[in-house]
Amino acid sequence: MTFFSEILILTLVVVLGTLGAFLLFSTFNMYSPKPVLNLSPIDVPATLKENVPEKISILTWNIGYAGLDKSEDFFMDGGTMSMPKNKNVVDQNMKAVTDFLSSNKTDFVLLQEVDKKAARSYGINEVDRITKTLKNYEAFYAINYKVDFVPVPINHPMGKVESGIMVLTKYRSIDAIRYAFPGDYSWPTNLFQLKRCFIVTRYKIKNSNKELILVNLHLSAFDKSGNLRKGQLNFLRNFMLKAYQNGNYVLVGGDWNNIMPGISIDRFPHTTPKKYIEGIYMNLPKNWTPVGWKWAFDPKIPSVRSDEKPYVKGENFTTVIDGFLLSPNLKLVSVKTFDLGFSNSDHNPVELIVEITK
Repeated sequence: MTFFSEILILTLVVVLGTLGAFLLFSTFNMYSPKPVLNLSPIDVPATLKENVPEKISILTWNIGYAGLDKSEDFFMDGGTMSMPKNKNVVDQNMKAVTDFLSSNKTDFVLLQEVDKKAARSYGINEVDRITKTLKNYEAFYAINYKVDFVPVPINHPMGKVESGIMVLTKYRSIDAIRYAFPGDYSWPTNLFQLKRCFIVTRYKIKNSNKELILVNLHLSAFDKSGNLRKGQLNFLRNFMLKAYQNGNYVLVGGDWNNIMPGISIDRFPHTTPKKYIEGIYMNLPKNWTPVGWKWAFDPKIPSVRSDEKPYVKGENFTTVIDGFLLSPNLKLVSVKTFDLGFSNSDHNPVELIVEITK
Protein backbone atom coordinates (compact mmCIF):
# COMPACT_ATOMS: atom_id res chain seq x y z
CA MET A 1 0.00 0.00 0.00
CA THR A 2 1.41 3.38 -0.99
CA PHE A 3 1.64 6.43 1.21
CA PHE A 4 -1.08 8.19 -0.80
CA SER A 5 -3.37 5.17 -0.48
CA GLU A 6 -2.93 5.23 3.29
CA ILE A 7 -3.77 8.95 3.38
CA LEU A 8 -6.85 8.35 1.24
CA ILE A 9 -8.08 5.53 3.47
CA LEU A 10 -7.41 7.57 6.62
CA THR A 11 -9.29 10.54 5.17
CA LEU A 12 -12.22 8.31 4.25
CA VAL A 13 -12.32 6.82 7.76
CA VAL A 14 -12.31 10.30 9.33
CA VAL A 15 -15.06 11.56 7.01
CA LEU A 16 -17.29 8.52 7.58
CA GLY A 17 -16.64 8.62 11.31
CA THR A 18 -17.54 12.31 11.48
CA LEU A 19 -20.69 11.73 9.42
CA GLY A 20 -21.70 8.80 11.60
CA ALA A 21 -21.14 10.80 14.79
CA PHE A 22 -23.16 13.70 13.38
CA LEU A 23 -26.08 11.43 12.42
CA LEU A 24 -25.96 9.74 15.82
CA PHE A 25 -25.97 13.11 17.59
CA SER A 26 -28.84 14.34 15.41
CA THR A 27 -30.83 11.16 16.06
CA PHE A 28 -30.56 11.44 19.85
CA ASN A 29 -31.35 15.17 19.74
CA MET A 30 -34.21 15.04 17.24
CA TYR A 31 -37.17 17.22 18.22
CA SER A 32 -39.95 14.81 19.17
CA PRO A 33 -42.88 16.65 20.77
CA LYS A 34 -45.82 14.86 22.37
CA PRO A 35 -48.82 14.18 20.11
CA VAL A 36 -50.91 16.59 22.18
CA LEU A 37 -49.29 19.53 23.90
CA ASN A 38 -50.96 22.30 25.91
CA LEU A 39 -49.72 25.77 24.98
CA SER A 40 -49.31 28.71 27.32
CA PRO A 41 -49.97 32.23 26.02
CA ILE A 42 -46.95 34.41 25.36
CA ASP A 43 -48.88 37.34 26.75
CA VAL A 44 -52.41 37.95 28.11
CA PRO A 45 -53.34 41.63 27.60
CA ALA A 46 -55.87 43.20 29.93
CA THR A 47 -57.83 44.43 26.88
CA LEU A 48 -58.90 40.95 25.76
CA LYS A 49 -62.62 40.53 25.09
CA GLU A 50 -64.38 37.60 26.71
CA ASN A 51 -66.86 36.49 24.04
CA VAL A 52 -66.59 36.21 20.26
CA PRO A 53 -69.29 38.27 18.46
CA GLU A 54 -71.49 37.19 15.54
CA LYS A 55 -69.17 38.61 12.86
CA ILE A 56 -65.40 38.06 12.98
CA SER A 57 -62.38 38.63 10.75
CA ILE A 58 -59.38 36.30 10.36
CA LEU A 59 -56.09 36.74 8.52
CA THR A 60 -53.77 33.92 7.49
CA TRP A 61 -50.24 34.49 6.19
CA ASN A 62 -47.18 32.35 5.71
CA ILE A 63 -44.51 35.03 6.23
CA GLY A 64 -41.69 32.82 4.91
CA TYR A 65 -39.54 33.58 8.00
CA ALA A 66 -39.02 37.06 6.47
CA GLY A 67 -36.39 35.48 4.27
CA LEU A 68 -38.25 34.64 1.06
CA ASP A 69 -38.97 38.03 -0.50
CA LYS A 70 -39.23 38.54 -4.25
CA SER A 71 -35.44 38.72 -4.66
CA GLU A 72 -34.86 35.26 -3.11
CA ASP A 73 -34.94 31.68 -4.31
CA PHE A 74 -34.81 28.50 -2.20
CA PHE A 75 -32.73 25.38 -2.68
CA MET A 76 -35.55 22.94 -1.83
CA ASP A 77 -37.63 24.40 -4.68
CA GLY A 78 -34.86 24.20 -7.26
CA GLY A 79 -32.98 27.38 -6.40
CA THR A 80 -29.58 27.71 -4.74
CA MET A 81 -30.09 29.85 -1.64
CA SER A 82 -30.63 28.65 1.92
CA MET A 83 -30.92 32.11 3.51
CA PRO A 84 -30.91 35.81 2.56
CA LYS A 85 -27.60 37.54 1.87
CA ASN A 86 -27.56 39.47 5.15
CA LYS A 87 -29.49 40.37 8.31
CA ASN A 88 -30.66 43.65 6.85
CA VAL A 89 -32.82 41.78 4.33
CA VAL A 90 -34.65 39.96 7.14
CA ASP A 91 -34.99 43.20 9.13
CA GLN A 92 -36.60 44.98 6.19
CA ASN A 93 -38.96 42.10 5.47
CA MET A 94 -39.98 41.85 9.15
CA LYS A 95 -40.71 45.57 9.24
CA ALA A 96 -42.94 45.19 6.19
CA VAL A 97 -44.71 42.20 7.79
CA THR A 98 -45.30 43.94 11.12
CA ASP A 99 -46.37 47.17 9.38
CA PHE A 100 -48.99 45.19 7.43
CA LEU A 101 -50.23 43.38 10.53
CA SER A 102 -50.41 46.67 12.41
CA SER A 103 -52.52 48.31 9.70
CA ASN A 104 -54.81 45.29 9.16
CA LYS A 105 -55.86 44.37 12.67
CA THR A 106 -58.26 41.50 12.17
CA ASP A 107 -59.85 39.73 15.15
CA PHE A 108 -57.65 36.68 14.62
CA VAL A 109 -54.26 36.26 12.96
CA LEU A 110 -52.88 32.89 11.83
CA LEU A 111 -49.19 32.88 10.87
CA GLN A 112 -46.87 30.20 9.52
CA GLU A 113 -43.06 29.99 9.19
CA VAL A 114 -42.25 32.33 12.06
CA ASP A 115 -38.66 31.94 13.23
CA LYS A 116 -37.74 32.25 16.87
CA LYS A 117 -34.03 31.55 16.60
CA ALA A 118 -32.59 30.45 13.27
CA ALA A 119 -29.47 30.97 11.22
CA ARG A 120 -31.56 31.52 8.08
CA SER A 121 -33.10 34.63 9.68
CA TYR A 122 -29.85 35.71 11.39
CA GLY A 123 -31.07 35.00 14.91
CA ILE A 124 -33.90 37.56 14.79
CA ASN A 125 -36.72 36.66 17.19
CA GLU A 126 -39.68 37.12 14.87
CA VAL A 127 -42.14 35.85 17.47
CA ASP A 128 -41.10 38.65 19.81
CA ARG A 129 -41.37 41.32 17.11
CA ILE A 130 -44.85 40.21 16.11
CA THR A 131 -46.18 40.02 19.69
CA LYS A 132 -44.77 43.48 20.41
CA THR A 133 -46.51 44.81 17.30
CA LEU A 134 -49.88 43.29 18.18
CA LYS A 135 -49.77 44.26 21.86
CA ASN A 136 -53.50 43.85 22.46
CA TYR A 137 -53.58 40.27 21.19
CA GLU A 138 -53.27 37.04 23.10
CA ALA A 139 -50.54 35.07 21.33
CA PHE A 140 -49.69 31.38 21.08
CA TYR A 141 -46.68 29.79 19.41
CA ALA A 142 -46.07 26.14 18.50
CA ILE A 143 -42.73 24.85 17.23
CA ASN A 144 -42.83 22.72 14.10
CA TYR A 145 -39.19 22.95 13.01
CA LYS A 146 -36.35 22.53 15.50
CA VAL A 147 -33.00 21.20 14.31
CA ASP A 148 -29.55 21.93 15.78
CA PHE A 149 -27.93 21.90 12.35
CA VAL A 150 -29.41 21.38 8.89
CA PRO A 151 -26.43 20.27 6.77
CA VAL A 152 -27.83 21.19 3.35
CA PRO A 153 -27.14 22.65 0.89
CA ILE A 154 -23.55 21.46 1.22
CA ASN A 155 -22.00 24.69 -0.04
CA HIS A 156 -24.01 26.86 2.38
CA PRO A 157 -25.84 24.81 5.05
CA MET A 158 -29.02 26.21 6.55
CA GLY A 159 -27.69 25.52 10.05
CA LYS A 160 -29.75 25.88 13.22
CA VAL A 161 -33.52 26.29 12.88
CA GLU A 162 -36.23 26.96 15.44
CA SER A 163 -39.47 27.96 13.79
CA GLY A 164 -43.20 27.50 14.12
CA ILE A 165 -46.75 28.74 13.70
CA MET A 166 -48.63 31.43 15.63
CA VAL A 167 -52.19 32.33 16.61
CA LEU A 168 -52.99 35.85 17.78
CA THR A 169 -56.42 36.95 18.94
CA LYS A 170 -58.31 39.87 20.48
CA TYR A 171 -60.46 37.38 22.41
CA ARG A 172 -59.64 35.40 25.52
CA SER A 173 -59.18 31.75 24.65
CA ILE A 174 -60.47 28.85 26.72
CA ASP A 175 -57.31 26.91 25.90
CA ALA A 176 -54.74 26.32 23.17
CA ILE A 177 -53.38 22.94 22.12
CA ARG A 178 -50.68 21.80 19.69
CA TYR A 179 -51.67 18.62 17.83
CA ALA A 180 -48.96 16.70 15.99
CA PHE A 181 -49.82 15.50 12.51
CA PRO A 182 -49.16 11.80 11.93
CA GLY A 183 -46.41 10.53 9.65
CA ASP A 184 -42.83 11.54 8.98
CA TYR A 185 -40.03 11.08 6.48
CA SER A 186 -37.78 8.05 6.76
CA TRP A 187 -34.42 8.16 8.55
CA PRO A 188 -32.15 10.12 8.15
CA THR A 189 -34.25 12.69 6.24
CA ASN A 190 -36.61 12.98 9.22
CA LEU A 191 -33.75 14.32 11.36
CA PHE A 192 -33.71 17.57 9.40
CA GLN A 193 -37.37 18.02 8.43
CA LEU A 194 -40.31 19.82 10.01
CA LYS A 195 -42.52 18.12 12.59
CA ARG A 196 -45.86 19.25 11.22
CA CYS A 197 -48.64 20.29 13.57
CA PHE A 198 -51.70 22.46 13.98
CA ILE A 199 -52.80 24.78 16.78
CA VAL A 200 -56.35 24.57 18.11
CA THR A 201 -57.73 27.46 20.15
CA ARG A 202 -61.24 27.53 21.64
CA TYR A 203 -63.41 30.56 22.40
CA LYS A 204 -66.71 31.36 24.07
CA ILE A 205 -69.38 32.84 21.81
CA LYS A 206 -71.62 35.74 22.76
CA ASN A 207 -75.17 34.59 23.67
CA SER A 208 -74.37 30.94 22.95
CA ASN A 209 -73.36 27.84 24.85
CA LYS A 210 -71.37 26.61 21.84
CA GLU A 211 -67.69 27.27 21.17
CA LEU A 212 -65.65 28.55 18.25
CA ILE A 213 -62.89 26.08 17.39
CA LEU A 214 -60.11 27.80 15.44
CA VAL A 215 -57.42 25.73 13.69
CA ASN A 216 -54.15 27.09 12.30
CA LEU A 217 -52.30 24.58 10.11
CA HIS A 218 -49.26 24.21 7.89
CA LEU A 219 -49.32 20.93 5.97
CA SER A 220 -46.29 19.15 4.52
CA ALA A 221 -44.52 20.04 1.30
CA PHE A 222 -41.86 18.25 -0.75
CA ASP A 223 -43.38 14.76 -0.24
CA LYS A 224 -43.59 13.88 -3.92
CA SER A 225 -45.84 10.88 -3.31
CA GLY A 226 -48.32 13.05 -1.43
CA ASN A 227 -48.73 10.34 1.21
CA LEU A 228 -47.73 12.60 4.11
CA ARG A 229 -50.26 15.23 3.06
CA LYS A 230 -53.00 12.62 2.63
CA GLY A 231 -52.38 11.23 6.11
CA GLN A 232 -52.40 14.70 7.60
CA LEU A 233 -55.61 15.63 5.80
CA ASN A 234 -57.36 12.48 6.99
CA PHE A 235 -56.27 13.16 10.57
CA LEU A 236 -57.49 16.75 10.28
CA ARG A 237 -60.81 15.68 8.76
CA ASN A 238 -61.56 13.35 11.65
CA PHE A 239 -60.64 16.05 14.16
CA MET A 240 -62.78 18.82 12.66
CA LEU A 241 -65.80 16.56 12.05
CA LYS A 242 -65.74 15.43 15.67
CA ALA A 243 -65.49 19.06 16.87
CA TYR A 244 -68.45 20.03 14.68
CA GLN A 245 -70.53 17.01 15.69
CA ASN A 246 -70.08 18.08 19.30
CA GLY A 247 -72.07 21.19 18.44
CA ASN A 248 -69.28 23.68 17.85
CA TYR A 249 -68.37 26.17 15.12
CA VAL A 250 -65.17 25.07 13.38
CA LEU A 251 -62.90 27.29 11.29
CA VAL A 252 -59.72 25.86 9.75
CA GLY A 253 -57.18 28.15 8.10
CA GLY A 254 -53.56 28.39 7.06
CA ASP A 255 -51.10 27.09 4.49
CA TRP A 256 -52.63 23.88 3.14
CA ASN A 257 -49.77 23.13 0.71
CA ASN A 258 -52.51 21.77 -1.55
CA ILE A 259 -54.09 23.66 -4.42
CA MET A 260 -57.57 24.88 -3.51
CA PRO A 261 -60.56 23.11 -5.15
CA GLY A 262 -61.39 24.33 -8.65
CA ILE A 263 -58.02 26.03 -9.21
CA SER A 264 -56.36 24.55 -12.31
CA ILE A 265 -52.59 24.07 -12.39
CA ASP A 266 -52.29 26.73 -15.13
CA ARG A 267 -54.81 29.23 -13.83
CA PHE A 268 -52.18 31.97 -13.70
CA PRO A 269 -49.67 32.47 -16.56
CA HIS A 270 -46.12 31.24 -15.94
CA THR A 271 -43.07 29.80 -17.67
CA THR A 272 -41.87 27.56 -14.82
CA PRO A 273 -40.69 24.10 -15.97
CA LYS A 274 -42.82 21.18 -14.77
CA LYS A 275 -39.97 19.77 -12.69
CA TYR A 276 -40.38 22.70 -10.28
CA ILE A 277 -44.13 22.15 -9.98
CA GLU A 278 -44.80 18.41 -9.93
CA GLY A 279 -44.41 16.83 -6.52
CA ILE A 280 -44.53 20.21 -4.80
CA TYR A 281 -47.93 21.60 -5.77
CA MET A 282 -50.76 19.06 -5.56
CA ASN A 283 -54.54 19.13 -5.71
CA LEU A 284 -56.62 18.30 -2.68
CA PRO A 285 -57.81 14.67 -2.80
CA LYS A 286 -61.19 14.22 -4.47
CA ASN A 287 -64.17 13.80 -2.11
CA TRP A 288 -62.06 14.88 0.87
CA THR A 289 -64.21 17.91 1.72
CA PRO A 290 -67.07 16.93 4.09
CA VAL A 291 -70.61 17.52 2.86
CA GLY A 292 -71.88 20.98 3.79
CA TRP A 293 -68.44 22.43 4.61
CA LYS A 294 -67.45 25.54 2.67
CA TRP A 295 -64.09 26.58 1.22
CA ALA A 296 -63.13 30.24 1.47
CA PHE A 297 -60.31 31.51 -0.72
CA ASP A 298 -59.75 34.16 -3.36
CA PRO A 299 -59.53 32.54 -6.83
CA LYS A 300 -58.52 35.77 -8.57
CA ILE A 301 -55.18 36.40 -6.83
CA PRO A 302 -52.44 33.81 -6.23
CA SER A 303 -51.43 33.22 -2.62
CA VAL A 304 -48.06 31.56 -3.29
CA ARG A 305 -45.26 31.64 -5.87
CA SER A 306 -42.61 29.10 -6.82
CA ASP A 307 -39.12 29.65 -5.39
CA GLU A 308 -36.83 28.13 -8.01
CA LYS A 309 -35.74 31.68 -8.84
CA PRO A 310 -36.42 35.27 -7.70
CA TYR A 311 -39.98 36.38 -8.46
CA VAL A 312 -40.85 37.73 -11.90
CA LYS A 313 -44.56 38.17 -12.56
CA GLY A 314 -45.70 35.94 -15.39
CA GLU A 315 -42.62 33.72 -15.14
CA ASN A 316 -42.76 32.07 -11.68
CA PHE A 317 -45.52 29.54 -11.13
CA THR A 318 -48.26 30.91 -8.88
CA THR A 319 -51.37 29.32 -7.43
CA VAL A 320 -53.74 29.33 -4.43
CA ILE A 321 -52.87 27.12 -1.44
CA ASP A 322 -53.76 29.48 1.43
CA GLY A 323 -57.32 29.77 2.64
CA PHE A 324 -60.03 28.56 4.99
CA LEU A 325 -62.54 25.76 5.48
CA LEU A 326 -65.78 26.54 7.34
CA SER A 327 -68.17 24.23 9.15
CA PRO A 328 -71.78 24.32 7.84
CA ASN A 329 -72.96 26.60 10.68
CA LEU A 330 -70.58 29.41 9.66
CA LYS A 331 -71.64 31.91 6.99
CA LEU A 332 -69.05 33.22 4.54
CA VAL A 333 -69.28 37.00 4.22
CA SER A 334 -66.14 37.77 2.22
CA VAL A 335 -62.63 36.56 1.50
CA LYS A 336 -59.79 38.35 -0.27
CA THR A 337 -56.09 37.91 -0.92
CA PHE A 338 -53.92 41.00 -0.60
CA ASP A 339 -51.80 41.26 -3.72
CA LEU A 340 -48.49 42.33 -2.22
CA GLY A 341 -46.54 41.13 -5.23
CA PHE A 342 -44.65 38.65 -3.01
CA SER A 343 -42.51 41.61 -1.99
CA ASN A 344 -41.60 40.33 1.49
CA SER A 345 -42.72 36.69 1.49
CA ASP A 346 -43.37 33.98 -1.08
CA HIS A 347 -46.98 34.01 0.13
CA ASN A 348 -49.67 36.70 0.05
CA PRO A 349 -51.95 37.20 3.09
CA VAL A 350 -55.61 36.16 2.94
CA GLU A 351 -58.39 37.80 4.96
CA LEU A 352 -61.72 36.19 5.80
CA ILE A 353 -64.92 37.60 7.32
CA VAL A 354 -67.55 35.16 8.61
CA GLU A 355 -70.79 35.23 10.57
CA ILE A 356 -71.70 32.77 13.29
CA THR A 357 -75.25 31.62 12.60
CA LYS A 358 -77.47 30.90 15.59
